[in-house]
Amino acid sequence: MRAKLEYIFSYLDNNAIQYFLLRPIDLNNHIEDIDLIIPKQDFMKLIKVLDKDSKKVHFKYSNANESIQLFVNNILLDIKFNICFLPRKSLILNDSFPYCSVVIKENRYIYPSIDEDILFTFWAYHLLLDKVDPSLSSTYVMFKNCFGSTWEALIKSNFFIKWTNLIFRANSAQALQLVALFFSNKTNIVNKINNKKLQKLAIKSNRLAFKFYFDKYYFKILRLSGFIKRKRSLQEINIK
Repeated sequence: MRAKLEYIFSYLDNNAIQYFLLRPIDLNNHIEDIDLIIPKQDFMKLIKVLDKDSKKVHFKYSNANESIQLFVNNILLDIKFNICFLPRKSLILNDSFPYCSVVIKENRYIYPSIDEDILFTFWAYHLLLDKVDPSLSSTYVMFKNCFGSTWEALIKSNFFIKWTNLIFRANSAQALQLVALFFSNKTNIVNKINNKKLQKLAIKSNRLAFKFYFDKYYFKILRLSGFIKRKRSLQEINIK
Protein backbone atom coordinates (compact mmCIF):
# COMPACT_ATOMS: atom_id res chain seq x y z
CA MET A 1 0.00 0.00 0.00
CA ARG A 2 2.80 2.44 0.87
CA ALA A 3 4.39 1.99 -2.55
CA LYS A 4 1.03 2.66 -4.24
CA LEU A 5 0.47 5.84 -2.23
CA GLU A 6 3.95 7.16 -2.89
CA TYR A 7 3.46 6.42 -6.59
CA ILE A 8 0.20 8.40 -6.70
CA PHE A 9 1.76 11.50 -5.12
CA SER A 10 4.81 11.21 -7.39
CA TYR A 11 2.49 10.89 -10.38
CA LEU A 12 0.67 14.09 -9.39
CA ASP A 13 3.97 15.94 -8.89
CA ASN A 14 5.57 14.67 -12.09
CA ASN A 15 2.56 15.77 -14.13
CA ALA A 16 2.42 19.20 -12.46
CA ILE A 17 -1.04 18.63 -10.97
CA GLN A 18 -1.89 21.13 -8.24
CA TYR A 19 -3.24 19.40 -5.12
CA PHE A 20 -3.52 19.63 -1.38
CA LEU A 21 -3.69 16.66 1.01
CA LEU A 22 -6.46 17.69 3.40
CA ARG A 23 -5.60 15.24 6.15
CA PRO A 24 -2.31 13.44 6.84
CA ILE A 25 -2.06 9.68 6.31
CA ASP A 26 -0.80 7.19 8.89
CA LEU A 27 0.83 4.40 6.90
CA ASN A 28 0.46 2.01 9.86
CA ASN A 29 -3.34 2.27 9.77
CA HIS A 30 -5.91 0.95 7.33
CA ILE A 31 -6.33 3.55 4.60
CA GLU A 32 -9.83 3.92 3.15
CA ASP A 33 -9.19 6.92 0.91
CA ILE A 34 -7.02 9.95 0.22
CA ASP A 35 -8.70 13.32 0.75
CA LEU A 36 -7.47 15.84 -1.81
CA ILE A 37 -8.34 19.26 -3.12
CA ILE A 38 -7.60 19.51 -6.84
CA PRO A 39 -8.92 22.47 -8.86
CA LYS A 40 -11.16 21.52 -11.78
CA GLN A 41 -8.67 22.59 -14.42
CA ASP A 42 -5.97 20.39 -12.90
CA PHE A 43 -8.44 17.53 -12.41
CA MET A 44 -9.28 17.52 -16.13
CA LYS A 45 -5.55 17.61 -16.88
CA LEU A 46 -5.09 14.61 -14.59
CA ILE A 47 -7.88 12.72 -16.37
CA LYS A 48 -6.17 13.29 -19.72
CA VAL A 49 -2.78 12.03 -18.57
CA LEU A 50 -4.33 9.00 -16.83
CA ASP A 51 -6.21 8.14 -20.00
CA LYS A 52 -3.10 8.62 -22.12
CA ASP A 53 -1.05 6.39 -19.81
CA SER A 54 -3.78 3.69 -19.88
CA LYS A 55 -3.95 3.52 -16.09
CA LYS A 56 -6.47 1.27 -14.35
CA VAL A 57 -8.98 3.99 -13.50
CA HIS A 58 -12.69 4.51 -12.96
CA PHE A 59 -14.75 7.03 -11.05
CA LYS A 60 -17.99 7.49 -9.14
CA TYR A 61 -19.97 10.63 -8.48
CA SER A 62 -19.97 11.70 -4.83
CA ASN A 63 -22.80 12.37 -2.40
CA ALA A 64 -21.52 15.92 -1.86
CA ASN A 65 -21.09 19.16 -3.79
CA GLU A 66 -17.88 19.93 -5.69
CA SER A 67 -16.70 16.35 -5.21
CA ILE A 68 -15.85 13.22 -7.16
CA GLN A 69 -14.40 9.81 -6.31
CA LEU A 70 -11.53 8.72 -8.53
CA PHE A 71 -10.17 5.18 -8.25
CA VAL A 72 -6.57 4.78 -9.41
CA ASN A 73 -5.03 1.31 -9.11
CA ASN A 74 -7.80 0.45 -6.60
CA ILE A 75 -6.98 3.42 -4.36
CA LEU A 76 -9.79 5.91 -3.77
CA LEU A 77 -8.97 9.57 -4.28
CA ASP A 78 -11.78 11.53 -2.64
CA ILE A 79 -11.41 14.79 -4.55
CA LYS A 80 -12.87 18.22 -3.83
CA PHE A 81 -12.62 20.96 -6.45
CA ASN A 82 -12.76 23.75 -3.86
CA ILE A 83 -12.42 24.05 -0.12
CA CYS A 84 -15.86 23.02 1.16
CA PHE A 85 -17.43 22.43 4.56
CA LEU A 86 -20.51 20.85 6.18
CA PRO A 87 -21.62 17.22 5.71
CA ARG A 88 -22.55 17.48 2.01
CA LYS A 89 -20.12 20.31 1.31
CA SER A 90 -22.96 22.84 1.14
CA LEU A 91 -20.59 25.67 2.08
CA ILE A 92 -18.24 26.27 -0.87
CA LEU A 93 -15.44 28.83 -0.57
CA ASN A 94 -13.60 30.05 -3.65
CA ASP A 95 -10.75 31.85 -1.92
CA SER A 96 -7.15 31.30 -3.07
CA PHE A 97 -5.70 28.06 -1.80
CA PRO A 98 -2.14 26.96 -0.80
CA TYR A 99 -1.56 23.88 -2.97
CA CYS A 100 1.56 21.89 -2.14
CA SER A 101 3.31 18.54 -2.39
CA VAL A 102 3.70 16.03 0.45
CA VAL A 103 6.46 14.90 2.77
CA ILE A 104 6.96 11.67 4.75
CA LYS A 105 7.66 12.14 8.47
CA GLU A 106 9.04 9.60 10.93
CA ASN A 107 8.96 7.04 8.11
CA ARG A 108 5.26 6.62 8.90
CA TYR A 109 3.15 9.71 8.16
CA ILE A 110 2.40 11.46 4.88
CA TYR A 111 1.85 15.18 5.50
CA PRO A 112 1.19 18.11 3.20
CA SER A 113 4.41 20.12 2.95
CA ILE A 114 2.83 23.21 4.47
CA ASP A 115 3.07 25.44 7.55
CA GLU A 116 1.53 24.10 10.75
CA ASP A 117 -1.13 26.83 11.03
CA ILE A 118 -2.45 26.03 7.53
CA LEU A 119 -2.63 22.28 8.20
CA PHE A 120 -4.32 22.90 11.55
CA THR A 121 -6.92 25.27 10.07
CA PHE A 122 -8.30 22.96 7.40
CA TRP A 123 -7.97 19.79 9.46
CA ALA A 124 -9.70 21.37 12.47
CA TYR A 125 -12.60 22.76 10.48
CA HIS A 126 -13.03 19.40 8.74
CA LEU A 127 -13.54 17.80 12.16
CA LEU A 128 -15.70 20.61 13.49
CA LEU A 129 -17.96 21.27 10.50
CA ASP A 130 -18.05 18.05 8.45
CA LYS A 131 -18.52 15.47 11.19
CA VAL A 132 -21.52 14.84 13.46
CA ASP A 133 -19.05 13.64 16.07
CA PRO A 134 -15.37 14.57 15.49
CA SER A 135 -14.16 11.57 17.50
CA LEU A 136 -15.61 9.26 14.82
CA SER A 137 -13.18 10.61 12.24
CA SER A 138 -10.40 8.20 11.28
CA THR A 139 -7.87 11.00 11.87
CA TYR A 140 -9.23 12.30 15.19
CA VAL A 141 -6.60 10.65 17.42
CA MET A 142 -3.84 11.71 15.05
CA PHE A 143 -5.13 15.28 15.14
CA LYS A 144 -5.13 15.33 18.97
CA ASN A 145 -1.58 13.96 19.04
CA CYS A 146 -0.43 16.66 16.62
CA PHE A 147 -2.13 19.67 18.16
CA GLY A 148 -3.13 18.72 21.71
CA SER A 149 -0.59 21.11 23.20
CA THR A 150 -0.48 23.80 20.49
CA TRP A 151 -4.14 24.41 19.54
CA GLU A 152 -4.45 27.45 21.82
CA ALA A 153 -1.74 29.33 19.93
CA LEU A 154 -2.88 28.09 16.52
CA ILE A 155 -6.46 29.36 16.84
CA LYS A 156 -4.94 32.82 17.32
CA SER A 157 -2.83 32.58 14.16
CA ASN A 158 -3.56 35.00 11.32
CA PHE A 159 -4.36 32.15 8.93
CA PHE A 160 -6.87 30.49 11.25
CA ILE A 161 -8.57 33.82 11.96
CA LYS A 162 -8.69 34.64 8.22
CA TRP A 163 -10.52 31.41 7.40
CA THR A 164 -12.77 31.74 10.44
CA ASN A 165 -13.82 35.12 9.05
CA LEU A 166 -14.43 33.59 5.61
CA ILE A 167 -16.54 30.77 7.05
CA PHE A 168 -18.52 32.60 9.73
CA ARG A 169 -18.50 36.17 8.41
CA ALA A 170 -20.08 38.53 10.98
CA ASN A 171 -20.26 35.69 13.52
CA SER A 172 -16.54 34.88 13.53
CA ALA A 173 -15.98 36.10 17.11
CA GLN A 174 -18.69 33.73 18.38
CA ALA A 175 -17.20 30.94 16.27
CA LEU A 176 -13.75 31.44 17.81
CA GLN A 177 -15.28 31.16 21.28
CA LEU A 178 -16.97 27.87 20.34
CA VAL A 179 -13.75 26.52 18.84
CA ALA A 180 -11.88 27.35 22.04
CA LEU A 181 -14.59 25.64 24.10
CA PHE A 182 -14.38 22.55 21.94
CA PHE A 183 -10.64 22.15 22.42
CA SER A 184 -10.64 23.03 26.12
CA ASN A 185 -13.44 20.62 27.06
CA LYS A 186 -12.57 16.96 27.51
CA THR A 187 -16.09 15.54 27.80
CA ASN A 188 -17.31 13.99 24.55
CA ILE A 189 -20.94 15.06 25.02
CA VAL A 190 -19.88 18.69 25.53
CA ASN A 191 -17.71 18.52 22.43
CA LYS A 192 -20.60 17.14 20.39
CA ILE A 193 -22.86 19.99 21.55
CA ASN A 194 -20.26 22.63 20.67
CA ASN A 195 -19.67 20.90 17.34
CA LYS A 196 -23.37 21.09 16.47
CA LYS A 197 -23.48 24.77 17.49
CA LEU A 198 -20.59 25.53 15.14
CA GLN A 199 -22.29 23.76 12.23
CA LYS A 200 -25.53 25.68 12.83
CA LEU A 201 -23.58 28.94 13.10
CA ALA A 202 -21.86 28.29 9.73
CA ILE A 203 -25.26 27.61 8.12
CA LYS A 204 -26.76 30.76 9.66
CA SER A 205 -23.75 32.94 8.78
CA ASN A 206 -23.99 32.01 5.09
CA ARG A 207 -27.81 31.78 4.86
CA LEU A 208 -27.55 28.15 3.84
CA ALA A 209 -30.59 26.68 5.62
CA PHE A 210 -32.50 25.93 2.40
CA LYS A 211 -29.43 24.65 0.53
CA PHE A 212 -28.30 22.55 3.48
CA TYR A 213 -31.59 20.62 3.67
CA PHE A 214 -32.04 20.55 -0.10
CA ASP A 215 -28.59 18.92 -0.44
CA LYS A 216 -29.45 16.46 2.31
CA TYR A 217 -32.46 15.06 0.45
CA TYR A 218 -31.10 15.58 -3.08
CA PHE A 219 -28.02 13.43 -2.45
CA LYS A 220 -30.12 10.90 -0.54
CA ILE A 221 -32.31 10.43 -3.63
CA LEU A 222 -29.22 10.06 -5.83
CA ARG A 223 -27.78 7.50 -3.42
CA LEU A 224 -31.00 5.45 -3.18
CA SER A 225 -31.45 5.52 -6.96
CA GLY A 226 -28.04 3.94 -7.46
CA PHE A 227 -26.74 6.92 -9.46
CA ILE A 228 -23.81 7.52 -7.13
CA LYS A 229 -22.77 3.88 -6.70
CA ARG A 230 -22.30 3.10 -10.39
CA LYS A 231 -18.73 2.77 -11.67
CA ARG A 232 -18.01 4.96 -14.69
CA SER A 233 -15.24 5.20 -17.24
CA LEU A 234 -13.12 8.33 -17.67
CA GLN A 235 -14.95 9.08 -20.92
CA GLU A 236 -18.18 9.60 -18.95
CA ILE A 237 -16.83 12.43 -16.81
CA ASN A 238 -18.89 15.58 -17.17
CA ILE A 239 -17.59 18.38 -14.97
CA LYS A 240 -18.97 21.87 -15.47
